[in-house]
Amino acid sequence: MTIPATTATDFRSESVRSLYDQLILHLKGLSHLKGINGILRWDQEVMMPKKAAAARAAQLSTLAGLTHEKKTSPILGALLDELEYRITTEDLSPALNPYELANIRLARKDYQEETLLPTELVKNIAALNSKAVVAWVEARKESEFSKFAPFLEDQVKILRQKVAYKMKGGVCEDARLINQKARASLGLSDEDACYKGYYQVLLDSFEPGFKDDHLQALFSDLKEHLVPLIAKIREKNFQHDNSYIEGDFDIKRQTEFTHSISKLIGFDTDAGRLDISTHPFTGGAHPTDVRMTTRYIINKLKEGITATVHETGHSLYEQGRNREYVDTPVSRALSLGVHESQSLLWERMVMLNKPFWTYTLPLLKEQFAEHESLQSITVDQFYNAFNRVQSGFIRFESDELTYPMHIILRYEIEKALIEGDIEVADVPAHWSAKVKEYLGLEVTEDRLGCLQDIHWSSSAIGYFPTYTLGSIYAVQIYTHAKEKIPDLEEHLARGEFHVLKEWLNKNVHEQGSLRESGDDLVFDLTGKHLDSSLYVKYLTDKYTAIYGL
Repeated sequence: MTIPATTATDFRSESVRSLYDQLILHLKGLSHLKGINGILRWDQEVMMPKKAAAARAAQLSTLAGLTHEKKTSPILGALLDELEYRITTEDLSPALNPYELANIRLARKDYQEETLLPTELVKNIAALNSKAVVAWVEARKESEFSKFAPFLEDQVKILRQKVAYKMKGGVCEDARLINQKARASLGLSDEDACYKGYYQVLLDSFEPGFKDDHLQALFSDLKEHLVPLIAKIREKNFQHDNSYIEGDFDIKRQTEFTHSISKLIGFDTDAGRLDISTHPFTGGAHPTDVRMTTRYIINKLKEGITATVHETGHSLYEQGRNREYVDTPVSRALSLGVHESQSLLWERMVMLNKPFWTYTLPLLKEQFAEHESLQSITVDQFYNAFNRVQSGFIRFESDELTYPMHIILRYEIEKALIEGDIEVADVPAHWSAKVKEYLGLEVTEDRLGCLQDIHWSSSAIGYFPTYTLGSIYAVQIYTHAKEKIPDLEEHLARGEFHVLKEWLNKNVHEQGSLRESGDDLVFDLTGKHLDSSLYVKYLTDKYTAIYGL
């Protein structure tokens, strides 16, 4: 009988290549379980019969248990311990290439994070999320923050517990140093409560390796320049006509048009599906099985086009992932911000720009020939209509220019909550003050303010910044693409979208998680760290011209 290895010393006699191959076998099994979960969840949103909900919940629960067992397997831990020992005692570069070494680094981090948290805490987080989401739905319906506040207080407390375990386990050294420095400056001992640096850990969960102080600098620059620009547009009290993209646009024909655009951009329908769901998303199981959804509104043509192109950007990233290392950590998307950069690059840099409509506006006119007002519109008029700026209360309905302010105010509030600078009861007042300062609006009810997003009810604190980081990444990557492909916008105006897609495949998608952060990826690609000045210039130049400022 063969006794399986369970400690690092059991593997001591094996070669590095043998250890690595065993690790990859384990990691691929995990990836397959994740893929099954992805398909089940996609089906739940798109095709599952209503009466199957209880059965699906049981299936997902069982699958989660199996996945957790495999993620925390003693054999996986022993393999990683031995590989870590080899890394510290010898040069592994002759045996393993950079992608393989990255797989070890990523697997080690995943294992640490999975095993650091007590099972009881994990169960408590899941239970709280379930109760908090229900409470949020009810509070939002009644527009009464006080009904959600106790659950948000519990979320803050339990996330602090989660962070403390991670910091003690050495998962985020940056956060530990921030906390240590704060304690020293305040004269606190290790036993005293101090939550400075805790937000860094939460940010790292969604944007690995990205520094909170860098994020603060980027957002400060955006506030300094975008708040006055938004105010100038508001004060001008002028709007471009968009009547030709409103009215009744048949959903079936909208679907035909947007599907054709998605395929033109490069979505491979032999390696994915495009369906409809209440909330557009991209999921699936594998680069050869990407599931994209979108949505349509009969009297808002822009909604369906924007959502479809946005999700196509996400899907191109998924379909473009490195096939040589598929089903291993290095093949996965680097971060939520980088993933968002790919959807926003296609939505904003491409679809909200004139070259795109130079090619596609004639196709749209042909698709909706009965809309007479649409037939006479020029590319410039269409461009102005699609890029209207109008401050609003709701984040996901906001335009390209005002959207970052919605993200910044959420970041400032959730960071202050986690780090103890404000109390949960203070949230509505802080929210209203920031909306007034950044967007010039008066919040009249909680439903339009601090109750509009589901994120905090599901413990997704640290997530919001990735939306605007994605915009900053997108501008810097697209600017570099134009330098490397001097006639890029001429290609786009001719509908030759494959030129940009193939460049992104090589320089972003196939790179996966080889680097430790999105900032590292951008620096290696463009020679500069992530820089908000390019984003500010892009928005300032674009909207100054559109509104004649």
